[in-house]
Amino acid sequence: MTGCIRLRENDYIDSNIGNVRDILGPEGVVADSVAGYEFREQQLAMGEAVLLSLMSDDTLIIEAPTGTGKTLAYLVAAVLSGKKIAISTGTKNLQEQLFFKDIPFVQENIFPDLKAALMKGRGNFVCHRRLRDFLRQSSFYEQWESELLEKILKWYQITSVKGDGDRVEIDSLPDESRVWSEICSTAETCLGRSCEDFERCFVQKMRQKAADVQLVVVNHSLLASDMAVRSSGRGEVIPRFDALIIDEAHGFEEAVTQHFGFHCGVHKLRKFVKDCRFQLTEAEIHGDKFERELRKIDDHARNLFGIFEELQIQKAKIDHTDKRVTEARENLSQSLDSLFSMISSSHKAKEELKNLAQRVQDLRIEIDTIFGASSAKDYATWIEKKDRVVSAHACPIEVGPALRSRLYEKIPSLVFTSATLATGGSFEYFRSSVGLNGTFSPKEVILGSPFDYGAQTLFYIPKSMPEPSSSEFVPLLAENIGEILSVTQGRAFVLFTSIRNMESVYEKLKQSISFPLLLQGTKPKSRLIEEFKSKDGAVLFGTSSFWEGVDVQGESLSCVIIDKLPFAPPDDPILSTRVDLLRSAGKNPFFLIQVPMAVIALKQGLGRLIRTRNDRGALCVMDPRILTKSYGKMFFQSLQKSPLTRSLRDVKEFFDSNN
Repeated sequence: MTGCIRLRENDYIDSNIGNVRDILGPEGVVADSVAGYEFREQQLAMGEAVLLSLMSDDTLIIEAPTGTGKTLAYLVAAVLSGKKIAISTGTKNLQEQLFFKDIPFVQENIFPDLKAALMKGRGNFVCHRRLRDFLRQSSFYEQWESELLEKILKWYQITSVKGDGDRVEIDSLPDESRVWSEICSTAETCLGRSCEDFERCFVQKMRQKAADVQLVVVNHSLLASDMAVRSSGRGEVIPRFDALIIDEAHGFEEAVTQHFGFHCGVHKLRKFVKDCRFQLTEAEIHGDKFERELRKIDDHARNLFGIFEELQIQKAKIDHTDKRVTEARENLSQSLDSLFSMISSSHKAKEELKNLAQRVQDLRIEIDTIFGASSAKDYATWIEKKDRVVSAHACPIEVGPALRSRLYEKIPSLVFTSATLATGGSFEYFRSSVGLNGTFSPKEVILGSPFDYGAQTLFYIPKSMPEPSSSEFVPLLAENIGEILSVTQGRAFVLFTSIRNMESVYEKLKQSISFPLLLQGTKPKSRLIEEFKSKDGAVLFGTSSFWEGVDVQGESLSCVIIDKLPFAPPDDPILSTRVDLLRSAGKNPFFLIQVPMAVIALKQGLGRLIRTRNDRGALCVMDPRILTKSYGKMFFQSLQKSPLTRSLRDVKEFFDSNN
């Protein structure tokens, strides 16, 4: 462990630190009560460091490699602190693992009286009022949509009496359901305490449960939403907490960046126009002037987004000097202003209309932020085209200032943890990315791995691989991967930085490889993982979604192959804007952000291989730049100490010795 922390001279703190050893130590509660439990000194060290931070109102950054048992360590520390603590994870899947697996383990074996609650975004819950409104105006063009609504209505009758109103209660509800999007709770349509259904609101019930527990499990997106709501003075999303633990913190900046951004498209504006018509009719407000303005908004929205319909690439920065964009944006903004004035001056003061007026204002800000030239210094703005659908986006170039004012200055004690936070033995990149610099001086701890990478792994870089820019890269990539798979007898993840490379190599190998080949995109991710675990010698070809959050233990996964160093695409709108900003300040963005981002991504990908002390396998990187470029040293300094070879014969001997 680096970044040594001295315990403060406080008997109460010292006593609680001792309790961590009584629970996680070699002769502790967990070792006595759980068969086969292995004591890990790194887990004990983490539990002590987290507890000290929570009780001393400090901020802590702690990297805990795979196998540390970091979840149990920080859960024990959180309970011992006696404080109300929010725990934020990267995804809903990780949330559910924490709440339904890890916390029950703690309750069963250590703290039987522990109370915890799971909080999700409001989009997971049905809204009573929106469902009623939808049924009064719905129309269906596909038979399956009518059948899905009938299924939802049957479920709704049950959940209204004894359920949570959570979409997970519905079997086989599609992730992108048009029906669900029309009836779920949304922040923009919520009437709060003015709603007649407030007392039985499923979102409100979730909050009430979370108000009376010690641990509240949230995700990064919900946490960002809470920060935004609190700063606007509109209340809170998460009940007040004393301290915050941010798990999977390597993804925190990206989640906050997306949530603090603005995202809009024609569909959103047309949905708004439809809602306006319905609410005005419900309020018995009729008149040609309203209809004329709504038609103008619809037309101006089509004109604005129609400018980008011929876009030939998937993403492109918005040109704020384009007169067509400026004129279309001004026309749309003026119509939104007119509609706001008309609604605000109406003698009908129903809460729905007040909510509608607020939505108009929010849309006006959104359109001006995305398409207005004045926001260019603070936001990265771009157009995205996917499946012929055009959407527009604006995300903050830096989230540090917002995090400092909305989070760090409000919550006295924070813990950031992940298996991948440090680059080259330093947290400098992470601190900078989330604004933990300047006046903030967090404690820092880097834990060593509990695994013996020198004995359990071999790091292989083929001699024959050229740099990725070579025309021979993909053919030789396929050839080398085929040779590696014949040695490992399949049992591999082949992880790519691009879909194009993945598909090209798959096509070249599918006829010559006898092992079961699984390709990302052909089936849901969960199904592919299940098949990989169940089929002998399976090989999974995947891109970014398989680089993290996937846990396969044992011989089923004996090799991880990475096609090239995972540098983010240089034309990514947010990254390129940040690069330009650093370059204009005379700094080197390549070493300040691009290399550290790639190092963390590579650590995530290679981290799929060794999950227990019994796992063995080969880590293969097909990119020679890790050896030939000056920045390659930072990659090696950040990886676990696996023996390096450039000989496939050594790989074969490594696997033969395991048989």
